[in-house]
Amino acid sequence: MKARDNPFAVERIQTIRYRPLNTTFDRILTRLHELNYRAAIIGPEGSGKTKLLEDLQRKLRQKGLRATLIFINDTSRFDSPACRRLLSELMRDTLLLLDGADLIRRSDWSLLKRHTITHAYGLVITSHRRGLLPTLIECTTNPALLEDIVTDLLPQGRTIPAEFLDGLYLRHQGDLHACLRELYDLYARSC
Repeated sequence: MKARDNPFAVERIQTIRYRPLNTTFDRILTRLHELNYRAAIIGPEGSGKTKLLEDLQRKLRQKGLRATLIFINDTSRFDSPACRRLLSELMRDTLLLLDGADLIRRSDWSLLKRHTITHAYGLVITSHRRGLLPTLIECTTNPALLEDIVTDLLPQGRTIPAEFLDGLYLRHQGDLHACLRELYDLYARSC
């Protein structure tokens, strides 16, 4: 089987969008407005923070806001010069969406946080922990969400037993990315 034919291939997983649990996108947008567009999306690994930030960018742009998304990860270089360069390019009407705020050095974070108060429309970040900015939403997962996503990814008529998915969810402590990676490997070996 070719990797692209695997129902759990990265390209297919990327088509799955954020699914709010116990709220709606309208409520999230209302809360973001109430927080003056300075807020944090928090949650553990694999809980949908990045997907939510990407979807939020799209919805904010639909409302006419200029939303710029920056990804920071272990492999991208976001050092002091990169931080200063980003800040120098900010415009007052830009809503900065920053994925991976946990990875920014403390001194750079302080500079970024202060600078965006006066030089940007707002700042929305993702983080694994509370306290960097007021919490917009805490992303969570559950076994039913994993089952829904798996159902959407599998070819019509194919299923994976709920008991197996529940065990997978527990084994990966709710990290849906890890669950889907394991399903990719299992599916690749079985075909």
